Amino acid sequence: MNRFLDPATALQDLAARLTAPHWTLAGIALCGRLGGCQCRARRFDGGLTVALTIERPPERAAEICLVLAATSEACDDGLYLDDGRLWLLRRFLPRLTEVEFDLLLKQQLTLASLLAYRPSAAGPGMPAIGRLA
Repeated sequence: MNRFLDPATALQDLAARLTAPHWTLAGIALCGRLGGCQCRARRFDGGLTVALTIERPPERAAEICLVLAATSEACDDGLYLDDGRLWLLRRFLPRLTEVEFDLLLKQQLTLASLLAYRPSAAGPGMPAIGRLA
Protein backbone atom coordinates (compact mmCIF):
# COMPACT_ATOMS: atom_id res chain seq x y z
CA MET A 1 0.00 0.00 0.00
CA ASN A 2 1.39 3.37 -1.00
CA ARG A 3 -0.58 5.85 1.06
CA PHE A 4 0.29 9.44 1.84
CA LEU A 5 1.82 10.19 5.24
CA ASP A 6 1.15 13.34 7.21
CA PRO A 7 3.97 14.54 9.52
CA ALA A 8 2.46 12.83 12.58
CA THR A 9 2.11 9.49 10.78
CA ALA A 10 5.62 9.79 9.35
CA LEU A 11 6.97 10.38 12.86
CA GLN A 12 5.13 7.26 14.11
CA ASP A 13 6.60 5.29 11.19
CA LEU A 14 10.08 6.54 12.10
CA ALA A 15 9.55 5.61 15.78
CA ALA A 16 8.88 2.02 14.71
CA ARG A 17 12.30 1.93 12.99
CA LEU A 18 14.31 3.35 15.91
CA THR A 19 16.17 1.36 18.50
CA ALA A 20 15.13 2.55 21.98
CA PRO A 21 12.86 5.43 20.88
CA HIS A 22 12.33 8.20 23.41
CA TRP A 23 9.43 10.62 22.97
CA THR A 24 9.74 14.21 24.18
CA LEU A 25 7.60 17.34 23.91
CA ALA A 26 4.20 15.65 24.09
CA GLY A 27 4.68 13.38 21.11
CA ILE A 28 6.07 15.87 18.60
CA ALA A 29 9.78 15.10 19.09
CA LEU A 30 11.58 11.80 19.11
CA CYS A 31 15.13 10.55 19.60
CA GLY A 32 16.83 7.17 19.44
CA ARG A 33 19.21 5.17 17.24
CA LEU A 34 18.68 4.53 13.57
CA GLY A 35 21.24 2.22 12.03
CA GLY A 36 24.61 3.30 13.37
CA CYS A 37 23.55 6.91 13.98
CA GLN A 38 21.89 8.83 16.77
CA CYS A 39 18.61 10.21 15.45
CA ARG A 40 16.47 13.20 16.38
CA ALA A 41 13.16 13.93 14.71
CA ARG A 42 10.46 16.52 15.15
CA ARG A 43 7.22 17.20 13.37
CA PHE A 44 6.00 20.60 12.34
CA ASP A 45 2.92 21.68 10.43
CA GLY A 46 5.18 22.07 7.38
CA GLY A 47 6.60 18.57 7.57
CA LEU A 48 8.99 16.38 9.47
CA THR A 49 12.67 17.03 10.17
CA VAL A 50 15.15 14.24 10.86
CA ALA A 51 18.72 14.76 12.07
CA LEU A 52 21.36 12.02 12.09
CA THR A 53 24.81 12.15 13.65
CA ILE A 54 27.85 12.16 11.42
CA GLU A 55 30.92 10.57 12.92
CA ARG A 56 33.43 13.21 11.89
CA PRO A 57 35.40 15.71 13.96
CA PRO A 58 33.77 19.17 14.01
CA GLU A 59 36.99 20.66 12.60
CA ARG A 60 36.21 18.84 9.34
CA ALA A 61 32.71 20.29 8.94
CA ALA A 62 33.76 22.42 5.97
CA GLU A 63 34.38 19.25 3.95
CA ILE A 64 30.84 18.07 4.65
CA CYS A 65 29.40 21.44 3.62
CA LEU A 66 31.23 21.22 0.30
CA VAL A 67 29.90 17.74 -0.36
CA LEU A 68 26.34 18.78 0.53
CA ALA A 69 26.54 21.83 -1.73
CA ALA A 70 27.88 19.76 -4.63
CA THR A 71 25.34 16.92 -4.33
CA SER A 72 22.04 17.80 -5.97
CA GLU A 73 20.12 15.21 -3.92
CA ALA A 74 21.42 16.72 -0.68
CA CYS A 75 21.61 20.42 -1.55
CA ASP A 76 18.70 21.21 0.80
CA ASP A 77 20.17 19.22 3.68
CA GLY A 78 21.73 21.10 6.56
CA LEU A 79 24.55 20.55 8.98
CA TYR A 80 24.62 21.70 12.58
CA LEU A 81 26.84 21.25 15.60
CA ASP A 82 25.42 20.31 19.01
CA ASP A 83 27.41 19.10 22.03
CA GLY A 84 30.52 18.65 19.91
CA ARG A 85 28.76 16.38 17.38
CA LEU A 86 27.83 17.07 13.79
CA TRP A 87 24.25 16.39 12.71
CA LEU A 88 22.90 15.99 9.18
CA LEU A 89 19.46 17.60 9.05
CA ARG A 90 16.82 16.91 6.40
CA ARG A 91 13.33 18.34 6.11
CA PHE A 92 10.71 16.03 4.66
CA LEU A 93 7.73 17.49 2.82
CA PRO A 94 4.35 17.25 4.56
CA ARG A 95 2.71 14.86 2.07
CA LEU A 96 5.00 12.03 1.08
CA THR A 97 3.99 8.52 0.23
CA GLU A 98 5.27 5.67 2.37
CA VAL A 99 7.65 4.63 -0.40
CA GLU A 100 9.01 8.18 -0.89
CA PHE A 101 9.56 8.58 2.84
CA ASP A 102 11.31 5.21 3.07
CA LEU A 103 13.62 5.98 0.14
CA LEU A 104 14.49 9.49 1.34
CA LEU A 105 15.23 8.23 4.84
CA LYS A 106 17.48 5.47 3.47
CA GLN A 107 19.22 8.07 1.31
CA GLN A 108 19.86 10.23 4.37
CA LEU A 109 21.25 7.25 6.31
CA THR A 110 23.54 6.36 3.43
CA LEU A 111 24.74 9.94 3.11
CA ALA A 112 25.48 10.11 6.85
CA SER A 113 27.55 6.93 6.65
CA LEU A 114 29.41 8.13 3.55
CA LEU A 115 30.26 11.43 5.26
CA ALA A 116 31.67 9.66 8.33
CA TYR A 117 35.39 10.13 8.78
CA ARG A 118 37.52 7.10 8.16
CA PRO A 119 41.25 7.63 8.49
CA SER A 120 42.99 6.40 5.38
CA ALA A 121 45.01 3.27 5.83
CA ALA A 122 48.70 3.53 5.21
CA GLY A 123 49.48 2.74 1.59
CA PRO A 124 51.98 0.17 0.53
CA GLY A 125 55.53 1.00 1.57
CA MET A 126 58.09 2.19 -0.89
CA PRO A 127 60.12 -0.63 -2.42
CA ALA A 128 63.70 -0.96 -1.35
CA ILE A 129 66.19 0.40 -3.85
CA GLY A 130 67.27 -2.28 -6.29
CA ARG A 131 64.57 -4.70 -5.15
CA LEU A 132 62.30 -6.20 -7.80
CA ALA A 133 58.60 -6.14 -7.26
